[in-house]
Amino acid sequence: MASEHLRRKVVVYTRDLIAAHGRTNKLPATIIGAEYAGMKKVDCSGRAPTPLSNSLEDALLKIAPIGTKGKDNYVGCCCEVRASNQILQRRIAPLKNIQFTDAIRPRTNQVISRCLNCQTVFG
Repeated sequence: MASEHLRRKVVVYTRDLIAAHGRTNKLPATIIGAEYAGMKKVDCSGRAPTPLSNSLEDALLKIAPIGTKGKDNYVGCCCEVRASNQILQRRIAPLKNIQFTDAIRPRTNQVISRCLNCQTVFG
């Protein structure tokens, strides 16, 4: 389970986005925090990050080409992918060992369930 420190970072990140954009359609669909071996990163859903770490890219390509519709979402565009990629660019880590906070929809503060693509990649 993700640390309390990382959960607070997600709250601050969300608050900053809402302050900048209000609760408009300019907000991302979801925001999440990821951590591994003391490294903590927060990101939101959006375009697939470039470059992608090799291990993450390999796992995503088993679902479908990056940016195309996968099991139930566009491959590589989830907040889990974007946050974990920041860690994987700096550290080698088994994908299943990366810990995540709950994904939050910033417009409503609703907790969002992990999509099938991310369940496949991260467990």
